[in-house]
Order: sequence, then C-alpha cells, then structure tokens
Amino acid sequence: MTETLEVVPREPEEGAAALLRSWQLTRALLQELSPRDLRTGRWFTQLLSIYLRHYDTHRLHAIAAAKGTGADTTETLIRQACEAAFLTGAGSGSVTTGITAASADAGVAGLMVALPASGIVVTAEMIVQALIHLRLACDLASAFHLHFDPEDPADFSRLYALLRGGKHDEEEDPLGLERVEHLAQAKATDLGEDLGAKLLGDSVARNIVPFLNVVTSSVDNWRRTRRLGDSMLRYVRLRRALEDADAALRKVAPRNESLLLESAWFLFVSDGRLREEESAVLTHELSRLTPARRRETLVRFVDDESEWLQRLSSAPASAREVLQESLNALAAADLAVTEPERALLQKAAQALHTSLDSGHLETLVRRYREEGVAHAPKAPAAVPRAYPAAREQETPARIH
Repeated sequence: MTETLEVVPREPEEGAAALLRSWQLTRALLQELSPRDLRTGRWFTQLLSIYLRHYDTHRLHAIAAAKGTGADTTETLIRQACEAAFLTGAGSGSVTTGITAASADAGVAGLMVALPASGIVVTAEMIVQALIHLRLACDLASAFHLHFDPEDPADFSRLYALLRGGKHDEEEDPLGLERVEHLAQAKATDLGEDLGAKLLGDSVARNIVPFLNVVTSSVDNWRRTRRLGDSMLRYVRLRRALEDADAALRKVAPRNESLLLESAWFLFVSDGRLREEESAVLTHELSRLTPARRRETLVRFVDDESEWLQRLSSAPASAREVLQESLNALAAADLAVTEPERALLQKAAQALHTSLDSGHLETLVRRYREEGVAHAPKAPAAVPRAYPAAREQETPARIH
C-alpha cells in the first residue's frame, strides 16, 4: 500500500524520494484519520486537507508544471492514473475474494473474521482510489499553473462533486444555475461528508460479490478515473483560459472584469445548459465573492442576452478587443466551437464593434488541441478611433 499511495509511477531516479513521501503520507493518514471519520463521511475532507498539504510541502506541483500542457503529456497523466486505479481495484477484489474463500468452511468463526477483514480491504481501496484521483487532479491543475488551496478544501470538493456527476432535475433547473448557486454557498464539511458517504457506498458496491468483484472493481475504477481525468482536463483548460482573459482585461479596464464573468455565462449556456466543467468554473468564481456580490452577479445569469449585449456595447474602447478575444479563447478551449456559440460570438462582436475572424477561431481550437493552452488575450497597441466613446462601468463580480 505504501507504493500505491504515491499513486502514479514516476521517473526511476525519483524512487527513493517517492517511497519516503509515501511513507510520510501514510503516517499522516494513520495519525489524522479516525474510524469515526469513516463512519460519518468526514474522512474525505480530512484526506483532502492532508493530501493537499502533502502536495504543497513536497513541491510536487513543480514536477507536473515542468512537463507542460501538451496533449501527449496530459494523456499520459490520465492513462497512468487509470492503470493505477485498475490495479488497485483488481488487488482489493482479489484479496476480498481470497478472504471469502478461506473463511467459507470455517463457519461462524470464519465469518466473524472475514467481515471486518474485508471491510478493512474495501476501506483501504477507497482511500487509495481517492488519492489516485487527488494526485491526477493536482498534477493536471499544476500543469496549467492552477492551485488547490489546502486551507480551502471546499474548492476541490465543489469541483469533485460536479465532475463525479449525479442526479440533477433538469426540469426544475434547465440551465444548471441552481446547482451552481447551491455549491458556491455550500460549506466544506457538508460537501465532504456527502462525498465521503457516496464514495464509501460506491466502494462497497464494487466489492460486494466475491470473485466477480475482481472484474467489477478494476473496470469501474478505470472507467471512473478516465471520466474524471477527461473532465478535469477540460476544467483546467477552461479555467486557465478564463484567468488569462481576466489578467489581460485588468490591464486595460480593471473596472470591467465582472463583464467577463457575465460573458462567460452567456457563452456557456448558448448551446443549451451548463456542462459539468462550465458549472465547476462558475462555481469556483462565485464562491470567491461576498454573499451580496454573488447575489448581484447571479441576477445577471439569465437566458435573455439583450441586456448583456447592451452592457458589451457600453464597454470602454480599450477593453473591446480583449473581451472579444477572451470570448474566442473560452469557446475554443472546449476544442470545438458549436454553431450556437459562433452565433453568440458574432452578436458579441457586433456589440463590441469588432469582427469575428473564423480563421483565427480555428487556429485557437487547433492550438488548444495540441498545446492545451493559447496565448493570453492581449490589449490592442492603440485604441481605434472608430470606436464610439463609452463610460467605464462598475459591475458586480470579479474574477479570482
């Protein structure tokens, strides 16, 4: 189990350091996790805080950041995590099956030993699987120069809750905004306990049938890890694009950053409803606002884009090229631009008195496919005189 806690095989020269890190992580988990945490679901929040501190302490972000964001690199990270998850599931299934077989002829006494022993194996598999997902998420985020704060475990919990999927009433919340609003206000402890209970239930379900669980556990672990990795990659790519756009906009029109967040909302819902990654990005940004500013911002998250287009047309001239390029980058970061998104980009271009360059849009898509990132939107060298004058406006949100 010690080697598994390092989660993904690393470079050969890193072997001794990886073993030491794994031992230190194991010791921290044994010291800080309690049986009560496992029963109540609090174990996930505890595990999250422990691992994020471990990741920062050992500067593991530098290893991932040095490898870059290329498609081959990120695919390797996801595939390695899937392999580790598969082996973890196969191992736990084999052990629990062996325990069941060994105790079959021992009657009640054998059952009394087999049940707690199997419970320990299932719990260990659940924790290792969570660590695999955490390492993958942290490595992908670090590659894109994003960071999960150990002092704010709710940030990752919100993301994990969205990317794991789950039941959602589309009739009551057709655009997905209510779920975003709920998660943005949720407390870390509540999110962690809910996730912890669900993960424990999933682990038990995968291992409930002896012999068959060797297959079900390993295959399900691979499938869930693959899905999480793909979703996490889309999330970090989209969040990196939004943060780059925000940094560019602040240089030319710092009082209009909130217009960017509102613009992102309309782009995200232009082709129907929020996808998981888009929900996660908006949840992250909204959770950083004060309750009052969050309410002011959410009021503008509607399905009628007319008032937003009016606000775009009133944006200062210095911000217009940057806003247009920011929207282009956000659309391209999904690796494909849909027709509804193109239509919205065209409306935005008209409101901003700019133009939509389809060739440039395809270049951005190709760059995201190959490199994972695009250059941050740049401010124009000079303000075009043809732009009508517009006053600076204070808007309710700020990208963090």
